[in-house]
Amino acid sequence: MFIAVVEQGSFRGAAKTIFKTQPTISNAIKKLEEEFGFPLFHRDSYRPSLTKQGEAFYKQSKRVIQSLEQLSVMGHQLGAGIEPKFTVVISGIVELSPLLKQIKPIVLSFPNTDFSISTELLSGVMERVDNNEADLAFATLYGVESKHEWKKIGEVELVNVVAPGVFPGESVSQLEAAQLPQIVVRDTGHSENKGNISLLDVGRRWLVNDYHTKKELTLAGLGWGRIPRHFIEDELKKSLLVPINVEGIKAFSSFDLCIIRNRERALGPIASRFWSFF
Repeated sequence: MFIAVVEQGSFRGAAKTIFKTQPTISNAIKKLEEEFGFPLFHRDSYRPSLTKQGEAFYKQSKRVIQSLEQLSVMGHQLGAGIEPKFTVVISGIVELSPLLKQIKPIVLSFPNTDFSISTELLSGVMERVDNNEADLAFATLYGVESKHEWKKIGEVELVNVVAPGVFPGESVSQLEAAQLPQIVVRDTGHSENKGNISLLDVGRRWLVNDYHTKKELTLAGLGWGRIPRHFIEDELKKSLLVPINVEGIKAFSSFDLCIIRNRERALGPIASRFWSFF
């Protein structure tokens, strides 16, 4: 009840959410305050607000609830032998359509499991795995450590491209390249160790959220940068985009595409199926 009041912002909102009467919730909160000897809420305004003690109590309550939810999930797993929820994180660098065709039979063979797929970039991928927010990842080996297990399942090629006629030749110095912004996809990780791959120390930058936007900006002649080949195959064939060697950044570079997991987490039936399939 306490958490419901905090998250709904009012006793009335909490009552509607958890199907309890407002007096019932008020009495329950009052008993909590009497038991612990401090007020959980300021009540001098229309909407209740947390006291300092109440804020600390709320944060710990959330942790306890999350632990209980994790315990419940574990109970279902132990009872049924199958993961009730399964999350896959895919790097934005991966060609999605072929991968989804591969994993579709596995997903369909577990109809009672809630599957979710998310996309991340750079450190955001392994952050999801390390925080137990994803069971498996499909990505390059960026951010992979000894605690991770991985298997190569393919390759992805990045092509450093620009619109035709922007630079005088196929190879340019950093100073020449700095005359046009370098287009960079944002790292979706939340830690301070953000991705910093093949960035020039000079010049301006465009920051974008995905490779589609990066491609459109590059086609418009507003910048240059590395894009997975599968995003721009047609544009390369039609010479709408041309590869360039920038000093320190090759026109073509390939990276291993892998399925990755955290060694510290036991493989359940679904994770085992994925692992053996690839």
